[in-house]
Amino acid sequence: MAHPIENIMKTTMEEIKQMVDVNTVVGTPILTGTETMILPVSKVSVGFFSGGGEYGGAKPAKGPCPIAKSGGELAMEQEEKGYPFAGASIGGMTLTPLAFLSVTNGTVKVLPAQSNTTLDRAIELIPEAITTLEQAISGLCNKKGAEEAK
Repeated sequence: MAHPIENIMKTTMEEIKQMVDVNTVVGTPILTGTETMILPVSKVSVGFFSGGGEYGGAKPAKGPCPIAKSGGELAMEQEEKGYPFAGASIGGMTLTPLAFLSVTNGTVKVLPAQSNTTLDRAIELIPEAITTLEQAISGLCNKKGAEEAK
């Protein structure tokens, strides 16, 4: 008989396998008109954790164990169970669009999903430029103050 953690891990892996297939990474082709086909391309990140343990005191002794039957009578059966098992599995998945492949009349173009234009780069550099400017101004002020103190 398989251990309960094996069942948990097997079920988790089957569900992840079902969610992430080739169509998740390279999506279903989209036809636009008669000559253009677009294929979405994505990055898939998957993580999961499974764990558990057997909890309880001493393992119950094998032997007759009274079990209530319908009608209130007791039946004697062999108990072969060990410790009670508690387990869990948790998973997560992210899907990030990377690009689109555009095929028109045999010509393939890669269109990035996130463009990094000159304006985007300039906006990203503003905090660094302000810090550099502040350092330059404070350096000039310190130099000027030192000259006046002489």
